[in-house]
Amino acid sequence: MRALVELRDPVAVAFAAATALAALWLGHDLVAITAATVAVLVARIGAGVALRRPIPAPSAVSEVVLREGNWFAPLTRREADVAVLIRDSTNKEIAERLVLSERTIDNHVANIMNKLNVHHRAQIAAWVAERNRPALPKP
Repeated sequence: MRALVELRDPVAVAFAAATALAALWLGHDLVAITAATVAVLVARIGAGVALRRPIPAPSAVSEVVLREGNWFAPLTRREADVAVLIRDSTNKEIAERLVLSERTIDNHVANIMNKLNVHHRAQIAAWVAERNRPALPKP
């Protein structure tokens, strides 16, 4: 999956295009141009996958104590997943963790804010914390 993310890297595409143009300018045949372009893309993807730091699992997921029923109402299950991760992660990190696009996470965050009538990410995190606070024993 990370390789697919690296393929969307505009720098890798620019390097591959520059390599193809240089090979074309030097008079190489189509096979050599293709091989050089693929080699640049593979090297760039390999470097991106190897050098990317692993994303630690956010502590918010382990700290949330799910209550019975739909604690996350009026949110959908996926919006609740995003809301739980929002405290310790950026949208990009959430997207990578949930294997979604960053734009999808942006939409989920906007929907959550609209449904909860809040204006800041911190308010979403506070809402999740309040909803998942252990119930106090009755005296």
